[in-house]
Amino acid sequence: MCLEAEDAKRIYPKEYTTWRKDPSNFCVDGVYPLQKLWGRAHEAWEEILLTPGEHFLVVTHKSILRALICTALGLGPERFRSVDIHNGGLCVFKFNKEGEAMLQSLNMTAHMYTDHVYHY
Repeated sequence: MCLEAEDAKRIYPKEYTTWRKDPSNFCVDGVYPLQKLWGRAHEAWEEILLTPGEHFLVVTHKSILRALICTALGLGPERFRSVDIHNGGLCVFKFNKEGEAMLQSLNMTAHMYTDHVYHY
């Protein structure tokens, strides 16, 4: 079921408020989706770090990309909305020998513009 924001606010006011103001504690049927997402992001980084010297292209949806960026930078799920990414935006990380993430580029979108037209 997909709801517009206004409908969700009207039908599920408490849940909607939690999602907007405290997303890390948003709960649906006993599941905390953002906390689960952060766990998946940690697992992804662990897998990537097991192959030093390799290059990876990760294509994903906005929420998991936010989680990947935040977990790499040591931010918890309470900081979910601290990073905004455009659909199609590119982010580049480099990792030092200790496995620490260094954000080199965030949300690059120049490839989405041609002839003064924004493609999305």
